[in-house]
Amino acid sequence: MNPVIRPENEGDYKEVENMTREAFWDIYRPGCDEHLFVRKLRKVPA
Repeated sequence: MNPVIRPENEGDYKEVENMTREAFWDIYRPGCDEHLFVRKLRKVPA
């Protein structure tokens, strides 16, 4: 497998949030909030 690193586009949003949720589910506490953090970061203009 050769991963490709590129900027995220709107078509990737759902997949990235699902991947983030799966990666952090039940790691530090029951459930996870990290996918919501990703969503909030997209709104930051910096």
